[in-house]
Amino acid sequence: MEEPVYNLLISLALIPVVIGLNIWVRQRRRQRINETGEQEFSSLSKTLMSTLGEGLAVVASLVLIIWILGGLARFLFPAIFGTKL
Repeated sequence: MEEPVYNLLISLALIPVVIGLNIWVRQRRRQRINETGEQEFSSLSKTLMSTLGEGLAVVASLVLIIWILGGLARFLFPAIFGTKL
């Protein structure tokens, strides 16, 4: 399989991963909201671990979005990147 097509397939396969990560983070944040609209944690360690884990998930999804857009751009505009279809 040629490289641009391979990049396109990987890019398309990563779209559900990005959507899943964003949905997971939103659900976790929504579950922690109390009746006054603030997030509640049972302990400091859970606060730190949740913040770190969700932050890493958001950063990973942003990196994957950049990778997806790069793969799509390489497939749609091969002359710019010096690739052949």
